[in-house]
Amino acid sequence: MSLGITANREKNGALLAYIAKNIPGVNLRKLLKIVYLIDEKFMETRGFPLTWFDYYAWAKGPVAPEVYDVKNGAFPEYVNCYKDKEGKNIVDSVLPDKYHVLKQMDIYSPYEMEIIDGIVFLYADMSADQLSDITHKEDSIWSRIVKEHALSFENSKTSGVPVPLTMLNEGNVDKQEVYEDAKWNMEFQAALNLHKN
Repeated sequence: MSLGITANREKNGALLAYIAKNIPGVNLRKLLKIVYLIDEKFMETRGFPLTWFDYYAWAKGPVAPEVYDVKNGAFPEYVNCYKDKEGKNIVDSVLPDKYHVLKQMDIYSPYEMEIIDGIVFLYADMSADQLSDITHKEDSIWSRIVKEHALSFENSKTSGVPVPLTMLNEGNVDKQEVYEDAKWNMEFQAALNLHKN
């Protein structure tokens, strides 16, 4: 289980509901892309991800399995998932009123909200395929991992090969140190959460 669940579940659930409320009718694949792109942007600007989900190289790009599991009922107090007429998995916020979704987002700082909103509204009108073009660029982490591990996805659309966001910090000692400090804090929070129940 990733730190995205053990240390950051409440924030991540609120984030999923927020994206679903701001992009009505968002399909699961697009939701997965937006969450990844938010984390990538945080890595570029801060040196650590927002969600702390673990990502893996799947055929359609980097995927956080714990977000993908929304289709099986994950994060039920925040979102639900259903199939539309075309068979696509559509994700909705369980809160009908946008005010309540925004209220959940109070756990994010103004800086975090600026980044989240920047990504959500930048990509809101793009399709999942268009977002795949972004995450599959030649120099993207996903593309590098697929090449390094010679992944073909002919027999399976998933893999257990991690897509480490830390690759974005390569060559930047300051960001690597910031990441390690932030990770330690998240692991500490996860340990506290474990003993709080």
